[in-house]
Amino acid sequence: MKKLRLMIATLAGSAIMFTACQKDGTTNSSSNPINFDAAYVVNGESNSISVINLSSNTVDKTIDLPQFQVTSGMGMMGAGGMVNMWPHSISISPDKSKLVVTLPGSDFSAGSGMMLSSFTSGNMMGNSTIQGKILVLDAVTGTILKEITTDGMAFNAVFSPDGKEIWTALMMTSGKVLVFDASSYSLLNTIDVGRMPAEVSFSEDGMKVYVANGMSNSVTVIDAVTKKVLETTTAGNYPVGAWRGMGGMMYVDNEKDQTISMMDGTTNMMTGTIPLGFVPGMVATNTMMGQIWVSDPNGGKVQMWTKTATGYMMGGTVTVGSGASSIAFNQTGTTCYVTNQNDGTVSVVDAATLKEMMKIMVGKKPNGIVMRYK
Repeated sequence: MKKLRLMIATLAGSAIMFTACQKDGTTNSSSNPINFDAAYVVNGESNSISVINLSSNTVDKTIDLPQFQVTSGMGMMGAGGMVNMWPHSISISPDKSKLVVTLPGSDFSAGSGMMLSSFTSGNMMGNSTIQGKILVLDAVTGTILKEITTDGMAFNAVFSPDGKEIWTALMMTSGKVLVFDASSYSLLNTIDVGRMPAEVSFSEDGMKVYVANGMSNSVTVIDAVTKKVLETTTAGNYPVGAWRGMGGMMYVDNEKDQTISMMDGTTNMMTGTIPLGFVPGMVATNTMMGQIWVSDPNGGKVQMWTKTATGYMMGGTVTVGSGASSIAFNQTGTTCYVTNQNDGTVSVVDAATLKEMMKIMVGKKPNGIVMRYK
């Protein structure tokens, strides 16, 4: 889910500034409301959201997202150019009424760890700024409700469990977490975390927030109420996400180690490691079937693990599409949906038999996926 290829270069001390500019012919009209059970898929290169009708597994609607005008600084397109901000991640509010989409301004399909190389090689200096964007949309009509500009790349953004806040992290060497009011969209809190933070996620009970700090090889744990840092725990080499697991556990994917660290959500301590042998794309838990699923972008596969009395056992592998990335399950856990970034498809997988049943054509470079049931 969090693969990165840097697509916008900056000069030391410079800044890339953007203003919204809707594409010609783009409409997010309520004339075709999403009044069915749906999966929303973010297409990075196509700059759109494909809305899949889950009853037919077909794309029912495409929501076009705005491009942005470069107003100052120097970027890949040059001053005054139109740029695609590469929408990447998508989340849904607890009441299913709103979506939040991040537009980091870079293509994440070639490896999040590449950002570290960009910093150390001088291609992107720590004192440079690329503005990121966060869009809030109406989940039924697709209408954009709010555009939030961030002084740094926002990798993902999530609603708090009560729906009152939106949390995101800025991928910078001086990492920060931002907390916005989900109604007024005003900035409520800024929290210092580790270097190059990426995925932000809530614990199962909603009381803690976990932030994976890629360049610090750590996970920051934040009290969701007080907004205070509770602990910073050492993880593997280049962690990108701390994903909610079973029984209060958090699963941390370490790209450069090619492992999953098992983190106890009560003690905030690492309790074990699953060696993978491939760079993980995303970890997802199928709670209905007691399974852990890990996408393998380079292998075009998804690996499934089960918890045993003595640890974790690999339960099988299913071949999907090239660039396998984000994973989502239906309500009963019987069907898994996997976005394939290089193929422009979503694989529909039977969770019991680990068989791909079909592929759904979506846009170019699909990544984030979220489900909405009426």
